[in-house]
Amino acid sequence: MDTDIIAGIESEIETILVLSGVTSRDAIEQFPYRPNHVLDGVGDIVPR
Repeated sequence: MDTDIIAGIESEIETILVLSGVTSRDAIEQFPYRPNHVLDGVGDIVPR
C-alpha cells in the first residue's frame, strides 16, 4: 500500500493489491486511499 499502490494512484493508473505481501485485507481500512482491485494471490490475476 505504501509503495506500489500509492505510486499507481499518483500515476493515475488502475491499481491491484495482491494480498500475498505484507498488507492484509483488514489493514486496507487504515489507509486514506484504496486500490482499485484486491486479489487474494497472484493466481487470481489470470482467470482459470
